[in-house]
Amino acid sequence: MNKDVLDSIFRRINFSIRNKVPVIIQSESTECGNACLAMICGFYGKDIDLFNFRNTYGSSSHGTTLNALATVAQKAGLKTRALSLDIAEIGELRLPCILHWSLNHFVVLVAVKGKRFVINDPALGRRVVHRKELSENFSGIALEAWPDSGFVQEKQRSRLKLRELMHNIVGLKSALTKILMLSVVIETVNLLLPMGTQVVTDHVITAHDENLLLVICVGLMFFTIFKTWVSMLRAWVR
Repeated sequence: MNKDVLDSIFRRINFSIRNKVPVIIQSESTECGNACLAMICGFYGKDIDLFNFRNTYGSSSHGTTLNALATVAQKAGLKTRALSLDIAEIGELRLPCILHWSLNHFVVLVAVKGKRFVINDPALGRRVVHRKELSENFSGIALEAWPDSGFVQEKQRSRLKLRELMHNIVGLKSALTKILMLSVVIETVNLLLPMGTQVVTDHVITAHDENLLLVICVGLMFFTIFKTWVSMLRAWVR
């Protein structure tokens, strides 16, 4: 066993004792690649959140290819090696590494434990998958990544601001607007129903106007049904 192999083994043991791969959840569907690279950076000592990673090293608004991922990794101070392999060879990979998943996604392979595989999925978090699920989703392409000479161990984390949080939640503004409008409608109906009941009590019944009573009762029934429907719609929007 030569010196390079021994050094590689000792590096793996050293990092596995000191560090663990952080779980970073993607904020957009196209950011799984950046999230995976940020996780690997965290394992090697660069504690960086996805917001800072994106701003520092860039991202693609149309998703990420393996070549684009390698380019971003180089900017982050990581060396990479793309590999084509089958499941039988997956235990030989330098971990943690990135796996191409379901043809349109990337995950981080954290550990291999017999027939079980620990992955950090940017969409779902840390999971343990069995060989069958791995064979169904792993496309056969992996990207190893490890620190280059220019890699800097540092902490780059931003305080989460409410404005940024609201901006990153897809559809939040639209949902809040709909909920507000539906709430106004419900409150308006709540005001109309007692008024209608009061009119019936004070005027219609005393005047013995059956036609007007019928119209008002039908109207009140309509508003009651409408209020129920709007309440259900507001609950669904939430």
